[in-house]
Parts: sequence; structure tokens; C-alpha cells
Amino acid sequence: MTIEELLTLFNNVLNEDGSDPVTIETDFKDSDNWSSLTAFTIVTELEKKYGIQLRGIEIRRCTTVEDLFELISTKA
Repeated sequence: MTIEELLTLFNNVLNEDGSDPVTIETDFKDSDNWSSLTAFTIVTELEKKYGIQLRGIEIRRCTTVEDLFELISTKA
């Protein structure tokens, strides 16, 4: 998985209307669209498309999209 693919996933989930683009520095938990449902959607997509399994506690330790990408990189 590349950072661009992760950004695309986050933008599809958190920025559907295109008004607030997600970047690698984005604190995704501060997004108005972040919820347990969006977290579940992202985890499900990562598992389905890339075979990457993340636990909730691992995501909670991440702040930015870059943090999450670094975590994913350790699992790939």
C-alpha cells in the first residue's frame, strides 16, 4: 500500500464532498466526519483490499494519516 492509496481511502471516507481534503498531516480524529463507523469502514477496506488487519487500540494510538501509514507499513 502506498501513502497515495491511503490518502485516497481517507478522502473517500472523510471528504466525500471535497470541501476538506485529507493530507498526510491531517489529524483524522479531529475531522467532523470521524466516527466509529468511519474507523470501521477504513479498517474493513484495508483488510479487504490489502489484507491488513488493524485493531482499534492501534488506530487510537495514531494521530495523523502519516502515523497510520507507518503502522500499516509495519504490518505489510
